[in-house]
Amino acid sequence: MLYEIDGKPAFRIDLYDHTVASKWKNLIESIYVGDGEDIDHMRTFFNLRTRADIKDMLLDAVKNINTFLKTEFIKIPKQVDWNDQELYNTLHIAFEKLSGEFDNPTKFIKIAPMHIKENIRDLNFCVHALEHTLEHVDRNWLVDSLPIQWTKKREETPRIKLTDKEHELFQFNQTKNEVYLAYNELGKSYVDLWKDDLPFEYTATKNNHYIGADILIAFTNKENIFEQGFIDWCKDNSIDPLKKEHGIGLLPIGKVETINIEHLTKDSKANIIVERN
Repeated sequence: MLYEIDGKPAFRIDLYDHTVASKWKNLIESIYVGDGEDIDHMRTFFNLRTRADIKDMLLDAVKNINTFLKTEFIKIPKQVDWNDQELYNTLHIAFEKLSGEFDNPTKFIKIAPMHIKENIRDLNFCVHALEHTLEHVDRNWLVDSLPIQWTKKREETPRIKLTDKEHELFQFNQTKNEVYLAYNELGKSYVDLWKDDLPFEYTATKNNHYIGADILIAFTNKENIFEQGFIDWCKDNSIDPLKKEHGIGLLPIGKVETINIEHLTKDSKANIIVERN
């Protein structure tokens, strides 16, 4: 499959010969429209926004949601400590209450107008982005990977549950130019629980057990994707982080030979061209 960015060929994915890659290809072909809006441009290049931009987007999303609900459903302090992890945990809980689970959305998210649905998604994206910059304030976020996010403005994108055998494809290293399934859940993975200092019993804990449209393209090699702190957290909670059925590693579906991303901006637009055999 060929991807263009800003009208220029950017990369082609050569899929691996296994069932997950085949199912992903079939899923994309089943939902592909070809109108230039298959990809969620804003969220694909979200990490190119400045921290100030994301703060403003978060505050706007909260204001719009509260105005629509005619109540202060989401409370933001007048003086915001943007390095307060507890604030982000509280905001994510609000997102979970508004959105529900992937296969069990709330009645509210079903009937809300599209602009409010987008505000709720913005809330989630902004929270994770600002959490990220707690660790990497001066870092170019695209050093590590590029997420390709499928549009959520049409019917809900389907997903396919991984079989037990397909879980064996998870790996715990990252290879440059390899393409991986993205996180296809609404909730927090084990890694998120550790990073966000949440209890193991957190009710919205969900690891990755599904094939969805969203993918990640790696730009760096990592011998081990898990930090020592997470490994210690797993030990404290009697979890084997290398147990593939947990769904916390990376599941590769293909690779790209070359990728041209030098011209990317926060306003870039991506397009997928499905080449059916």
